[in-house]
Amino acid sequence: MQRGMRRALAVVLMGGMLAGLAPGCTIHLRPSDRNEAEDEAAENNEAEHPDEHGDPGEGSETDDVDDETSSPEEQAYEDLLNVDPQELALKTMATSYAAVMVASLVESQVLDPAAVDEEAIASLTEQYALTGWDAARTWMETPEAVTLAANDGIYPNFACFDEPYSCPQTTECPLSNGEQAFCMVTYCDKGACPWCPWGLGNLVFKSVCAYGCLNHGNHVAGAFILVSHFGPGKKHCTYW
Repeated sequence: MQRGMRRALAVVLMGGMLAGLAPGCTIHLRPSDRNEAEDEAAENNEAEHPDEHGDPGEGSETDDVDDETSSPEEQAYEDLLNVDPQELALKTMATSYAAVMVASLVESQVLDPAAVDEEAIASLTEQYALTGWDAARTWMETPEAVTLAANDGIYPNFACFDEPYSCPQTTECPLSNGEQAFCMVTYCDKGACPWCPWGLGNLVFKSVCAYGCLNHGNHVAGAFILVSHFGPGKKHCTYW
């Protein structure tokens, strides 16, 4: 079994920068010969409409800065980089372990790929998903898995977006509290992952896609999507 993991860290410029536009300050000059009544009227007007004279009201400059926010993809990328590297590696490996196992089990039931339709593939995948997750959780606790996770680096893999993998960039997993865990692809393969005892015959599936799912910066779930010759299938989630 190979001990290394294919690492594909693409350097991307994620998101755009929002430039805060601070309102300028207006200076009003009063002629020296303005009479007292005019002075009083001007002062009253300034008290009633301070923003018209350049005084920063509530939410002017500060709000412009606060409008500068990250996209969900940018935030998920940064959060994944802040997850403990060994935790991220172990959970990603377990997710891909489940994905490859399920894909292999589905393909073992296919006698004639030309006679299989998309609905049948989806039904078989659903049938084996729980078996795959259970096996992955058991594997996570083995010394081999812990050692591999300690030695391999896992990062969001932007190469997975393109052919031959064609993984959806992101997905979501629902949480019990009504919130969503935002998932970003962390691993993909079109054969067998180095730590998996199964392989893909590519009879039905082109690739497997594994995702790390975060909520408030915590790695709370994993997900996989199997890409068949019909296209990406349904996501399957588990919760750590």
